[in-house]
Amino acid sequence: MIARYFSLLVAWWRGRIQKQVKETRQDIAGREEAQEHLRLSRLRYEMLFNRASDGIMFMDNNGQIIEANAAFARMHGYGLEEITRMNIRDLIDPDAAQLVQERMVRVTSGETLQFETRHIRKDGSISWQEVSTSYVSIGRDNFIQSFHRDIARHKLLETKLLAMARSDTLTQLPNRMSFMEKVGLELLRAKRTGCLCAILFVDLDHFKSVNDTLGHSVGDELLKDSAIRLASCIREIDILARIGGDEFIIFLNDLDNGEGAQQIAERIRERFNAPRIVAGYDLFITVSVGIAIYPHDGDALEDLLKNADTAMYVAKGAGRNMFCFFDHMMHENAATKMQVERSLRDALVKKEFALFYQPIVSMTDGRVRGFEALLRWFKTDGAIVLPGGFISVAEETGLIVPIGAWVIEEACRFNKKLVDAGHTDFVVSVNMSVAQLRWKSLVGIIKNALDQSGLRPELLEVEVTESLFIGSLEAAIEVLNAIRALGVKVSLDDFGTGYSSLVHLQKLPIGSLKIDRFFIREIAKDSDENAMIPAIIDLAHKLKLEVIAEGVETAVQLEKLLGNRCDFYQGYFLSKPIKADDVPVFLANIRQS
Repeated sequence: MIARYFSLLVAWWRGRIQKQVKETRQDIAGREEAQEHLRLSRLRYEMLFNRASDGIMFMDNNGQIIEANAAFARMHGYGLEEITRMNIRDLIDPDAAQLVQERMVRVTSGETLQFETRHIRKDGSISWQEVSTSYVSIGRDNFIQSFHRDIARHKLLETKLLAMARSDTLTQLPNRMSFMEKVGLELLRAKRTGCLCAILFVDLDHFKSVNDTLGHSVGDELLKDSAIRLASCIREIDILARIGGDEFIIFLNDLDNGEGAQQIAERIRERFNAPRIVAGYDLFITVSVGIAIYPHDGDALEDLLKNADTAMYVAKGAGRNMFCFFDHMMHENAATKMQVERSLRDALVKKEFALFYQPIVSMTDGRVRGFEALLRWFKTDGAIVLPGGFISVAEETGLIVPIGAWVIEEACRFNKKLVDAGHTDFVVSVNMSVAQLRWKSLVGIIKNALDQSGLRPELLEVEVTESLFIGSLEAAIEVLNAIRALGVKVSLDDFGTGYSSLVHLQKLPIGSLKIDRFFIREIAKDSDENAMIPAIIDLAHKLKLEVIAEGVETAVQLEKLLGNRCDFYQGYFLSKPIKADDVPVFLANIRQS
């Protein structure tokens, strides 16, 4: 019994010892596994810490760098041993020292901060960094931990985008935003010093015709060439900018008087009057310049710009290729133009326009050649407005497009009625401004009017003035050739006003020319102008052109013209412009006479 009990006791004891051994072995294995896990975790941390592409750094509350990874060291151009002997203040821009101190106080108070900053590399260059920093505790130790990302490329792109936002990509000049910032500062200085300044608003004349006829690539080259020409006319202290389209602005600094602005404006005008070849084309593009003087014409930049712009439009309205100083009366004129524009828009809707027709007859036998269509505006208040009172506003606002299209269509309808009444060879003439010749759809509008009315093309005549010689003559000739290709006649109106030459006349696809009424008034006088008429008529006949005298008012003028072999005439001596309904009566009367 005792032996059995002892045997059981030994077995129990052996089992217990084996269990303890097993547990000990498991505990040793667990500790070894934990140590291996800890070793691997430490290894992974070191790999992540040292191989991270972003910089990682730990420092104490005084800014002393305790530990940093290789990326942080490379970011600053130092070795690891060097960087860990440094204070964060050694790496920052000295001007930011106070800001760094404030950030450290905030971080140690528990805030997590994210910001962009500039650090100084070992070679003195700038390193732009995006930083995220916070306060961490490891055991009983506290540290400031920060992650640093190199944003040099981002900053470079940002700088480029900022430069693009502040400059004109085509000419590389400052744009409107940049101009406003720079000139705003200069005006503040001018207020302190009391110096005189000026704003010049510069606009290219007939630039749109270059784009429409020669293409935008040629237009772009013209703008770049114009920017260079303008830059050559101003001083280093002045500011030149392009604000869009064909518009440039110049700020003239530290002027002695208004004559300084005038001298530069004259220099610009002369520079643009010189011939130039752009993209292989011989172009003659002038400029209109408006001038506003600080502080006489305003002490705020926006007012100066507005006033210079107003003066520029006055220069354009006065014939272009000139400069004009701002005058406060210009605002009243601008208000009047705005009123005319509003009224013109209403007139189109209310159909207040009408065409009157002035007969054109032969000098020798009184045969009716046709009629010139003359536009009249009958306002609702009973007033009659002649084209001189609204055409320029219509051209500036673009309203000339629908008005001109209506004139062509109405004139064709009128003449088709005459054809249907048995007058099969009358020519109706419509006036065409240079602005209308720039329409891309002009030829289509004329063709459509002919098709809708059923009028034969040779019974329609387009009259253009000598002002088309200012700007791109070649572009105008191209449009006129397209009109002639339809079978429509082309006539040169107001001949003798000073722009045309024999070369121009030979190039134009015209069949007739009209002598300007100024020469007709002088025909009975012993003057140089009187001597011009036979020369004009002789020149026209040698070029196989018909000659029409307009504005004939007296029998003496008619007799002189007949003696000089003029072909046709029109004017109050024959008939004033008449309504369409009165044309049959005129035709009946002239047949009886």
